[in-house]
Amino acid sequence: MPLRQQSATTHILGVGKSFFGIEQGDNQPASVNHYDFGIENFDPDAIRARLTELNLKFSGTSQESFKFNDPDGFLVQVNGPDYVGHV
Repeated sequence: MPLRQQSATTHILGVGKSFFGIEQGDNQPASVNHYDFGIENFDPDAIRARLTELNLKFSGTSQESFKFNDPDGFLVQVNGPDYVGHV
């Protein structure tokens, strides 16, 4: 996976036309705050509907990016493939 973007605490790796991102937590040098995916044909409403069916909580109503906790409690962010966030 080629490095697409990087800052001191954020690393975005390319996965085809999409990406996988890792962000370090504040004041936690050996931890990960959350991970995120850029998804081709991103449909946030369909993803939110599926998360609701699975009784998983999500944050926000953005049409380009939002976060949720997976069944194991990990914080996950999903985005459109061109989302650049705040790297």
